Amino acid sequence: MTLNSTAINEVLEILSEIRNELKELRLLYRELVDRLIPMEEPEADERRAIEEEDEVVSEDELFRVLSIIMD
Repeated sequence: MTLNSTAINEVLEILSEIRNELKELRLLYRELVDRLIPMEEPEADERRAIEEEDEVVSEDELFRVLSIIMD
């Protein structure tokens, strides 16, 4: 089965319409999300938690604390 140029042009036109509709849907979704979940600036303690290095404990320390809690 071969497609003639008219059929190919129709397929390309349909694909272009689908692509445009998907772009519109993405924009609408983004607007909806922005309205439902507004961007907020973090509080001072939240900003500090974001920017500071995380403290990493050893496995031994973790087990020690857990054993204290479990007793």
